[in-house]
Amino acid sequence: MNGQNIDQNYSRPQVRSSGFMNSCLMMILGFALGCVLLFIGSIIIIKSLSSGVSNVVGQIASNKPQSLGDKYRYKVISGSEQSGNGILVVPVNGIIIGRVEPSLGGSQYVSAEEICEILELAGKNSMIKGIIISIDSPGGEVVASDKIYRAILDLRKKRIPVVAQMGSLAASGGYYVAAGCDYIIANPMTTTGSIGVIMSALKYYQLMEKIGVATENYTSGAMKDMLSGSRPTGLEEKTLVQQHVNAVYDQFVQIVADGRPKLSIEKIKGTEIGDGRIFLGTQAKELDLVDAIGYEEDAVNKVAELAGVAKYHVVKVERGFSLMNLLMSAETVLKPTSITLPGAAPYKLEMGKLYFLPNFGQ
Repeated sequence: MNGQNIDQNYSRPQVRSSGFMNSCLMMILGFALGCVLLFIGSIIIIKSLSSGVSNVVGQIASNKPQSLGDKYRYKVISGSEQSGNGILVVPVNGIIIGRVEPSLGGSQYVSAEEICEILELAGKNSMIKGIIISIDSPGGEVVASDKIYRAILDLRKKRIPVVAQMGSLAASGGYYVAAGCDYIIANPMTTTGSIGVIMSALKYYQLMEKIGVATENYTSGAMKDMLSGSRPTGLEEKTLVQQHVNAVYDQFVQIVADGRPKLSIEKIKGTEIGDGRIFLGTQAKELDLVDAIGYEEDAVNKVAELAGVAKYHVVKVERGFSLMNLLMSAETVLKPTSITLPGAAPYKLEMGKLYFLPNFGQ
């Protein structure tokens, strides 16, 4: 009996201890879950209140620019806020590619998809009377640059004037985008021009031969492995690639000729204008590649003149408040910083892709 009592006395504290630990664990989990639900609920409430306040303000002060939907919002940067006329500044800063993580100018790349989306929304907004495309770009992918160019043409069809304002760099694909605008203003020290197409291929077959490594490709046709780096490029292959580049170049020249009334295809092809070289803003003005030399305020004045508005305010686009945008912003902040060493190429080319890019820095 004494032995049984001793066993029972020892077993009871163990049961109580286990139950106490389980209770503590459940309380901690419940508290954590409550915090998560509270955070999500707060965001939903704030979003709802923000949306409601915005709607009320929009109804009361209908003379201010409307929103660009839930994804984007306007921020006034200058001018009369009481004016019903808005001039939107859209930055095209960085290497133009088809799609990239949303940044609105905070990356070395610019998403053609995002720029086109902003331009499309602006075109549907009756408060936007004119648009400034602020360019600081070496260009980028052929199709991506063309998408932005086409989006600008769509705005002009709606009688919305578009002015290009060139910053430090508006070369190749950057100039391609500018060519779609009603008017082009360059800084005196802008680097622009570089009208041409580039396609690269990395050849490493000689290195492989030195270390005794070989590649075997099994293809359905003789040209299926065009630009392969594991072998020399054949004459027929070079001819086909050059024809491809020339066809895209012809379109680039046509775009420039269409956008610049004083320049014909003949004046571009086979001359310094169309051989891929770069120019300062002042040189570009002399060659009729740009309309005027000026600065940001000159671009604002010009687009207001073309739009026929005397009172206006200048706005830019910011990301609207949403849980998705909040998470994307946090992800961007947490990303490691990328450092480019002096003398290193400012951008990388993917092999086999066509680019509107200047050939310096390669």
